[in-house]
Amino acid sequence: MSLFKTYAGLSRDIYYLCLARTINSTGDFVFSLITLVLTLQMGMNVVSAGIFVSMAALISGPGVLLGGYLSDVMGKKTIIVIGQLLSAIMIISCSFWSGTITVGYLLIAVMFFISITRPAYNALIIQLCTEEKERKSAFSLMYLGANLGIAIGPLIAGFFIKDHVNIVFISIGTVFLISTFIIINQVKISTRKELALTSSEHAGQQEQQQSSQATSPLFRLLLKNLLVAFFIVVSFLNYFIYMQYSFSLPLQMNHSFGENGAAYYGSVMTINAISVIILTTVILSATRKLTALNSIATGALFYGIGFGALNLLGYFPHFSIVALSTVLWTIGEILVQTNINLYIASRVPDTHQGRFNGLLLFVGCLGYTLSPYLTGIFIKSMDMESVWIIILAVSLFYALSMIILWYIEKSSTRRNEMKPLDHSKSI
Repeated sequence: MSLFKTYAGLSRDIYYLCLARTINSTGDFVFSLITLVLTLQMGMNVVSAGIFVSMAALISGPGVLLGGYLSDVMGKKTIIVIGQLLSAIMIISCSFWSGTITVGYLLIAVMFFISITRPAYNALIIQLCTEEKERKSAFSLMYLGANLGIAIGPLIAGFFIKDHVNIVFISIGTVFLISTFIIINQVKISTRKELALTSSEHAGQQEQQQSSQATSPLFRLLLKNLLVAFFIVVSFLNYFIYMQYSFSLPLQMNHSFGENGAAYYGSVMTINAISVIILTTVILSATRKLTALNSIATGALFYGIGFGALNLLGYFPHFSIVALSTVLWTIGEILVQTNINLYIASRVPDTHQGRFNGLLLFVGCLGYTLSPYLTGIFIKSMDMESVWIIILAVSLFYALSMIILWYIEKSSTRRNEMKPLDHSKSI
């Protein structure tokens, strides 16, 4: 219980926001639902179903960018509510067109509206939390809750999806509505927080008025915050590495264990889910004093060691290696995913939190999209196990990039602290 004291002291709004996200995530497997519905219910071939899945993946990119912009302009809570309500309407509508191609297009629309809410959720946590330690706990709690929901939702839906798909549609829509109701009624921005937000926005708004209308405020802020821009670009590597669990890993299971590969991959996902639930709170407690960049760098090292260990399957094809590897890269996942939003949070004006979070998520969409293609080229050019050495190298480069960024910021802070002293001496 002492570990759960890590989450003590957060605001009431954060607890309700995390509860809503947990409930919402039980129905947040629409991406997988597209494939299952089109193939199982409609008998569509894999290639045609793949086109719909690709369309859903591609539309998520513009969705997070639009959601980030609108959350800054219209308000984070407003965008979450609108996005989830439209998602609920679309998913419930699928029950009326069950067995038709319309369901495929409706599910793509659901993916778009879900993606709109993602940067708004992140930006709202940043808005509701004032200190970095508080934000770290809030993002960790949100991450833990989302994973609990993602583990429970598909498990329950699996019993109904083949013969009672309409029940799945209506249930997911209802889950979205319950989550939205909690956010509308329980997540409130207090007057004190609004005043604090307004005062912090005032400086940012003065800077915006000075810029010419021809220059994008987001682009201008990126130029003024080159380290943040570098962080967002390099974060592509995080998503590139993390995508290996759903692309290269199942291929490796089939390569190493033949017809038992699918069953072993299912075991990997179970180990991953259990590790997330058990270790998230422990890791947050252990790394509470680390900065966001140091935590991400450490996570990247665990990525590298975990995925790199799979190279040993070429010499010792035992599942024990896979199990240990899964625990290690899951630790990396926890460290990176719970800290990646923190770096931006303290370095970007509140007026642009949504847009910067949307840009980070857009880079994530690029990483998820390009990772299977690029990794496929590697696998085609060399043997399966050698790919994990490349992933190890990419992970080490990602960790080194975070350490360099931390060092540059630390050196810059020291110089800024020394400048007034030097100036007074010259006078």
